[in-house]
Amino acid sequence: MRRQLSELHDTRRQLLRMLTASMELAVGTVSIVKQKCGKPTCRCVTGEGHPKVLFLFASADGHRRCKLIRRDDEERLLAANERYREFRKGLRQLQIINQQEKQILLALQGGRAITYT
Repeated sequence: MRRQLSELHDTRRQLLRMLTASMELAVGTVSIVKQKCGKPTCRCVTGEGHPKVLFLFASADGHRRCKLIRRDDEERLLAANERYREFRKGLRQLQIINQQEKQILLALQGGRAITYT
């Protein structure tokens, strides 16, 4: 069990290194949207829409907000959003590690417990 705890500790250290790295995170969801202009005679009414536009969807104050991403910032925001997804994945992995450590420690506690009669 000590070896398992040691392995979990090593994995935790790697996750914390990744989670604490100082890189930009685009918190929310970056989505590619085909936009329609609203003109009733435009081809976009029956088609797929005009060229892609990127939006950042995020929650603020309990409401879902949508922000248009400028063309110059598209690559930066897409990369930052991918890092955010990896960050969230790392948090979930950290939570799993915590649960596994707790189970191991409780098993150790049970093995060391004194039963007094």
